[in-house]
Amino acid sequence: MTLRNMANLSPLPCPATRAHLRREHVAWLNPKGSVGRVWIGRKVIEGDRETFEGDTVDPADAPSSPHFETAQLVSANRFWGRRRSSETLKSWGSIPLDFDYNQRGLPYDGWEPEDVMALLVDGFEAAGLPQPSAWIFSGRNIQGTFAFDGAKAAAWPRVRATIAALHGPVLASNGMPLRRRRRDDAELDAHEARMLPLWRLFRDCGLDRVCTDAARVVRLVGSVNPKSGRMARLLAPAVFADATRYTFHALADAILPVARHVLTERRRERTEAVGANDNAAPKAVRRVPSGYWPTVLSDLLALREHRGGIRKGGRETWLFLTANATAQMKGGSREDWVAELAPLAGLSEREAFAALGSLDRRQRRHDAGETDTWEGTERSPLYGYSAARMVDLLDIQVDEADAAGLRALVPGGAVAMTPAERQTARRRRLNASARTDTVEDRIVDGLFGLGMRSEGWTIAEVCYTTGRGRTSQLRAMAEAAEDLRVNGPTKLTIPSEPTSTVEVSEAQPVVHSSSRYIVGSASRGSRPASKPSAPAPGEVRIVQHTVHHAEVETATARWTWITTKLPVFGWNEVWEIQGASGASVDPADVALAEDARQALSDRLMASQSRPRRAASHRPSSARVPAARTVPTVAYDLKREAELYRIASGR
Repeated sequence: MTLRNMANLSPLPCPATRAHLRREHVAWLNPKGSVGRVWIGRKVIEGDRETFEGDTVDPADAPSSPHFETAQLVSANRFWGRRRSSETLKSWGSIPLDFDYNQRGLPYDGWEPEDVMALLVDGFEAAGLPQPSAWIFSGRNIQGTFAFDGAKAAAWPRVRATIAALHGPVLASNGMPLRRRRRDDAELDAHEARMLPLWRLFRDCGLDRVCTDAARVVRLVGSVNPKSGRMARLLAPAVFADATRYTFHALADAILPVARHVLTERRRERTEAVGANDNAAPKAVRRVPSGYWPTVLSDLLALREHRGGIRKGGRETWLFLTANATAQMKGGSREDWVAELAPLAGLSEREAFAALGSLDRRQRRHDAGETDTWEGTERSPLYGYSAARMVDLLDIQVDEADAAGLRALVPGGAVAMTPAERQTARRRRLNASARTDTVEDRIVDGLFGLGMRSEGWTIAEVCYTTGRGRTSQLRAMAEAAEDLRVNGPTKLTIPSEPTSTVEVSEAQPVVHSSSRYIVGSASRGSRPASKPSAPAPGEVRIVQHTVHHAEVETATARWTWITTKLPVFGWNEVWEIQGASGASVDPADVALAEDARQALSDRLMASQSRPRRAASHRPSSARVPAARTVPTVAYDLKREAELYRIASGR
């Protein structure tokens, strides 16, 4: 053969050879007697959109399918009907492991697939695990596939546990699990010590931790990878006929930390123990915490805001998780979710509509009252993803979660709310008044109490008047005194006079709080203040020293307003003019001053109209109005004694 003829040779086998390799791969994944249909097809990329073209057929009819000639992918499991989805799963056939080692930053980037496979084979052997049935070079990376006899779709919990045990937890930069277990367990500790070197090797080889669902696909041997132009080929063994096929439960027992027969024996013992206890409580139905999904939805929206949108390749995932959180909270339909979330995800309505089909079907089941049984517990048919699972799907890093202020979707565990945030959320749920409103009310009552204390009233009388308990009133007075010390005169708006303000000055001594009493600070003097200028004509100034003492000043006169509480007659009001005679005062200023006096009186009366505590909760030392003396009829003591002697028989 000449050099020119050798140069014209294609590096790929002929189409007939590649078709034969594809048939062998499909037949090996779906041996004779398999239950269900297999999907074959390819991925089509049109601009920013990725779709799958293919058909779900019987394994024997796969070579005659119109999609077989261009097929690049094959389903790892089998289904019923025409759809490839987790809901139509019929039986399990394999567990694939996809290692994307050719990534920038990974230690084995650029290595030959045979060398990476040798590292992984040694890792499985060191961990004491069975080797994958087949190693396949996908054209860019490698796949390890555990093939086993067809397990029913109902075995999904055990299959998922096996996949989770193989993948292991997310590892930190130091190679240790990022999230620690809440409780110590000797069996899990031993399993972790045995598997930790293999998990680190998986991380360095770029294990794909996302593709774990039942509907996943793998690269067909004999197909050409469109990204690299290289053909997918079998690395080990030499032919599919030499590949090992496991029994599923034997494979799971070798991978999981506890074997199946041990779990069966433990369940039997628990059942017998519960049967011996006549008062055993029934098993409670698992319910999702009320605050979990609102927090998840808030985190998903915050993550999108932080990232400035959703990257290509992750838009369908973000849309699905956000729609699922919305469905968990308030239900809805596919049309509602598409209209609300498709623009946020950066998808067209058609793409979003296709991505939410399975969620819409589960929502209809949920609306019909159906439930699913998971490990003996009834659950909603909606997807109950854990926070750790969603963190993996969205590839959220710790720094990114901190910068976005995420609460639930945080690698390593959720961030607990502070007591203040938890109380604010509770007040919002109960439609209670804001915290700032209660603080303002407390300061008002504190100023009121300071005024009464400066006039000689006892703490019990102050509490009786404001309707507060002793501790609450002491706290209010301490906060009011601190507010006066820090902020100086406080501006308070009078409700009946919107344009006027009440200026509370620091005329009384500062009151300090104690656990059981309040005393004034005698060493503290009044703060020197310059005399303000007189108000302009047509204006009024109200300087309120306490709740019971104020001064009203206009351009032509000044009035003093004082109220005192009499034991029997109630409040007594003193209103007198200072520094000017009544004849020299402008009538307009008199009207302004009268409006200010009325506003002060209304405010005082409004504070007295609050509901008071019940009599059993009033302070025992509270002073009540003295009862009036009622005159009694005079009687003869000797005559009363005689009547008593006759009545008693003595």
